[in-house]
Order: sequence, then structure tokens, then C-alpha cells
Amino acid sequence: MRKLYSIFLVLFAVTTLTYGQGTTDKIKFSGLMFGDYYYMIQNHDKTQKDMQAFEYRRIYLTTDYTIADGVWARFRLESDPTASNLSNNKLSTMVKDAFLDFKNIGNGDVVVGLQGTWNINMAEGIFGYRPLEKTIQDLHGISASRDLGISITQKFSDVVSAGFLLGNNSGNSGTFFGQPNTSATRYKSGSLFLQFKPTNEFTILLNGQYSGAPAEKNISIFDAIVNYANNDFSIGAQGFINSINKGAANGSTLNRNGISLNGWVALSENVRLVARFDSYTPDADNKNTTIANSTQTLLLGALDFAIRKNVHIMPNIEYTSYGLSGSDPDMLLRGTLFFSF
Repeated sequence: MRKLYSIFLVLFAVTTLTYGQGTTDKIKFSGLMFGDYYYMIQNHDKTQKDMQAFEYRRIYLTTDYTIADGVWARFRLESDPTASNLSNNKLSTMVKDAFLDFKNIGNGDVVVGLQGTWNINMAEGIFGYRPLEKTIQDLHGISASRDLGISITQKFSDVVSAGFLLGNNSGNSGTFFGQPNTSATRYKSGSLFLQFKPTNEFTILLNGQYSGAPAEKNISIFDAIVNYANNDFSIGAQGFINSINKGAANGSTLNRNGISLNGWVALSENVRLVARFDSYTPDADNKNTTIANSTQTLLLGALDFAIRKNVHIMPNIEYTSYGLSGSDPDMLLRGTLFFSF
């Protein structure tokens, strides 16, 4: 799979060099990186206590190319030390996005290829502060942030827009190269979003997703976001419910749910105070019997210092408690650096 990705990258580079000369106005390069120095003050797993290190958590390198009027393409590489290491543990990259976007189809877009899923990526865009922490669904692995497929979005008015995504339900794993009658080709995923923006500051987002899975463990997700933001502050909430048919250990339906409250307030032109509260239940029908299915409560606080354009330093602390009696909470202290270009 990595050889195939490497060939794709080489072909993309050769095409850019061959056909892109004299058309640099059509090509846009961008990127970002964020990482931390962290110290684990306390952890429910005592072997993790006092762990400390420098780490990066995400690097993006993105190329956007305008092919013609109303048609553009994106190719994005990501390095994530938790997901893209080589077998010898050396740091590596993976293909994050690779799609064509046909704009102005009606009042919307048709996107074909490896692309972002709405329930995670739209939440990131609404709340911001992905360098501090993943959104609640992404954090707990409720859904993948990418899928290979086709999506259609339409803007019906200045207030209402909607979209539909049909994908392979394979994330970035590359399992779409499977053989016929295997899980890679039989089990698809469909998702639908409906967004209301009565004003520029106020957003309501509804999203539903249904995915097939082996052994009839079909997955459904519904989530809702409400957010208000202006230049001085932002406040919002996201809630979701997730059901996996036959997903519980005893063969019954596994029900998971969570709610996340997010907000920030500007203390000055270049400084913000950021806060977040999450409550997540990994097994609503059998909770708090083990650490794995205990209710988790996350508290996050941070200061965001914009020291230069697109350069941020964010000292922050995360505190996670567990519903299991006798379990210790987690407390993580970090100094986070984020920059983009």
C-alpha cells in the first residue's frame, strides 16, 4: 500500500512539474504543524505517570490545484506519529486527502475521491482549536475523519445547506483495494448533513451516518452542533448518539453517547482563554464495570497567545476522570506550538 502511495506521489509531482510551469497562479501550497512538550502529572495507568517528552501530533503538507474554471484538486500528506509510523517505528507520512472538486454544480459541489467526513471535519471548523484536542467523536474513535467516495453538497439559500456522502467506510486504511464480496467492497457508508445559518455568527448543524459492517454489526451515528461566535467570544455544544448492532460483548446493541461544550473568550487582541467540557459514555447499558466502559469526563483549559500571524503558543491542561470507583484521574500538562503557512 505504501508503495502505491509513493507511486501516486511521484506521478503527482511529475505532472505538476510538467504541466504547471507558467501556471503557478493555479497552484497553492500550504501546511501546518502542531506539537507539544507534555508532562503526565497523573494517570489511571500508573506506568504512564511522570511521562514527559517533546512530540508533534500533526503535520500537513497540502497542494491545491485549479484545473479549470469550476474544477480544482487537492492532494494532502499527513504525518501522525500515532498512525503513520513505518514498521521499524521511523516517522512516515500517509495520504490524507486526494480528491477532485467540481464546483458550481447547481448551487453546490460534487467531490470525488478521498475526502473529509462531515461529522468530524465540520465540527473542527466550527469549534476550532484542533491543536489542543480532537473533537469528541474523533477523540473516541466514533467515526473516521476521512473516506473514499463521492459527496454532493447544495446551498439552498443563505440560511440552509445540505449534503450527502457515499463512501467505502474505509477511512485512510486503503482497504478499498479489497476483492469482491469482502468487507472492503460490501459495506458502504452514507451520511447526510443539514446546516442552518440564520446569521453569520449562529450555526446549527445536524448530521446522520449509517454504515454497514461485518457480522451485521451495522453502525448508526447522529450528532447535532449549536454554536455562536463573533470576534470577542465563541460558545457551542456538540452531542452525539452512536449504536452498533451486536457490538456489545454479549451480542446486544452497543450504545454510546457524548456531549461536548466548547468556548473561548478574547482577553486582548492576541490572547484568548479557551475552555472545554466533555462527558462520554462508551457503553450506556453496561457502564462503570471496567475502566474501558466507564463514563469519562474531560476538562480542558488553555491560553492562546498569537505571537505572530499564524503562530500560536498555547499552554494548556487536560483533566480526565473516570466513573469506575477507585480509579485515578488523568492530568496532562502541555505547552503546545501551532503554526501554519
